[in-house]
Amino acid sequence: MKNVKLVIWDLDDTFWSGTLSEGPISYSKAHHDIVIELTHRGIINSIASKNNFDDVKACLEKEGIWDYFVFPKIAWQPKGQLIRTMIEEMQLRSENVLLIDDNHLNREEAKYCNPELQTAVPDILEKILSLESCKGKDDHTLSRLKHYKILERKVTAQNTTQCTNEEFLRTSTTEVNINFNCAPELDRILELINRTNQLNYTKLRMEKDKVVELINNNSMEKAFVRVRDKYGDYGICGFYALHDSRLVHFVFSCRILNMGIENWLYHKLGYPGLEIVGETATPLRQDTVPDWIHETSFADTVTQKSPERYHGVHIIIKGGCDLQQIKNYLIQGDRFDAEVDYVSHGGFRINNSHTEILKRCSQHTIQKYGDIIDRIHFFDRDAFRSHFFTDTYHVRIYSVLDDYTRGLYRYRDTDFIIPFGDFSQDLSDETCWSYHLNRSAKHKLDRDFLGWFKDNFTFLGGLDEKSFKQNINWMCTNVSLDKLLIILNGSEVEYYPHPQNERWKHHAKMNAALDETIHTMQHVMLCDVREFVQSVSDHSHNIRHYSRRVYFLMAKKLNELIGKRYPISHDFPEKRFSFIKYYLAMKGRYTWKRLVTRLLPGMN
Repeated sequence: MKNVKLVIWDLDDTFWSGTLSEGPISYSKAHHDIVIELTHRGIINSIASKNNFDDVKACLEKEGIWDYFVFPKIAWQPKGQLIRTMIEEMQLRSENVLLIDDNHLNREEAKYCNPELQTAVPDILEKILSLESCKGKDDHTLSRLKHYKILERKVTAQNTTQCTNEEFLRTSTTEVNINFNCAPELDRILELINRTNQLNYTKLRMEKDKVVELINNNSMEKAFVRVRDKYGDYGICGFYALHDSRLVHFVFSCRILNMGIENWLYHKLGYPGLEIVGETATPLRQDTVPDWIHETSFADTVTQKSPERYHGVHIIIKGGCDLQQIKNYLIQGDRFDAEVDYVSHGGFRINNSHTEILKRCSQHTIQKYGDIIDRIHFFDRDAFRSHFFTDTYHVRIYSVLDDYTRGLYRYRDTDFIIPFGDFSQDLSDETCWSYHLNRSAKHKLDRDFLGWFKDNFTFLGGLDEKSFKQNINWMCTNVSLDKLLIILNGSEVEYYPHPQNERWKHHAKMNAALDETIHTMQHVMLCDVREFVQSVSDHSHNIRHYSRRVYFLMAKKLNELIGKRYPISHDFPEKRFSFIKYYLAMKGRYTWKRLVTRLLPGMN
């Protein structure tokens, strides 16, 4: 048997003798004690029983054992789907769950719905505490039970009060415009083809002259896609080219990730032939069509929120996918710059937000190691240029997810360290090369490069907690005390679909290190992802990617944090405030003369 993290108990003729709904039962003190002992070993207990919920609860409360069970599924329903829902809610894997049930049909049905589920008859209870798989780990403080009780309350609240990601999208008034006049938007289309990966289904890179030929080819259907919703206009974020009922290009910007645009358009085009190259963030489906998306000419104006702005405030953000999504919902300042992940001209994704990169963003690094950087396929010189610490910015927003994820490599015996991939895989280890060698031609790492990299770089593993704290402290001390630094941390949800199944534990340790480092710094604020990501459903195919609703809530929090330091006002041309009201709102921050100068640029 594999290690057991959860024991699911049938009740009638398993936990107790007899059938509760038919008459008196014989309660088993021995089984009662097994539940308590398993809990002290950190093994959680739940119930799957065809019974009346209130009757079961009353019986177990009387025996003082009810509170030792979490996520009980007690209903006159087939057990298979109930158990599947329970496992998903508890964010566990079926292979670490043991169902004890006297009825063989219940066991088989449960295994059918949960193929890796472990099952047993009640006889196992005679030896369960001596099984190696049920050895567990000492937890006499019941910390794991308390954790699952909290999770149970959160899931219950979400199921009863919180909207799903799809419900959120239905309230967002998402509009799509398909435009066939591609020539005026050549540069944007070229950028989409060559600099997007996550939602690029064909990954066919092209030089500019080839894209011009493509656009001028009258035998091929081409169109670009604009998207907007009530939160803002996302601009041109999609392109397709269709020839002989096959998609040559089908590509979207990750700024519309989790909005369902790609599946909506695929349906609209009639599901043409498509050879998907490499990995994509969202699979294309034919069984469901997003019903929250509406096609429009954009001649009609979607109901927009009043334009708002942090007047006189300069903002810069630095990070990966999370900030790519969040920035669309952020209120912007007079200047708003983004240093986020990008795709190089060679088709490789450049992760430029790791603190080890930020520490080396200087002309000195480029002068000393420029030739080495030029040889590294997944970096370029632009990655080592940053305006993050430029003193003109009032607000800096930084995501630490690259620090939580990337593996680090040192060039020979120098101080030149670069991040790449995941710290669970060593690129200098030949056994890890097959994935990179088998990728599509435009962004695979060839054997010559991998050999050179192995000979020149040493794998250091992931960033440890001590070094992370030092790097964060360095960052914070390089931001003036009169400016604002906001840091986003990582999810701690037990997200097992991710290839690194225990990554949430690493996130928890790094989050704790971050909390300890910044808690006394008055100019540093935390946008705590843990407030918004509380279940697997809040994620999107990866522990570092979240649902659209979560990104919106995180942006709302960021706007609140910035708004505590800097006033938010409607753009003055909208005439939302009278001149006197605006002066009163800004009183104390500007003199009358400076205020007039700000509101009427160019006035002497």
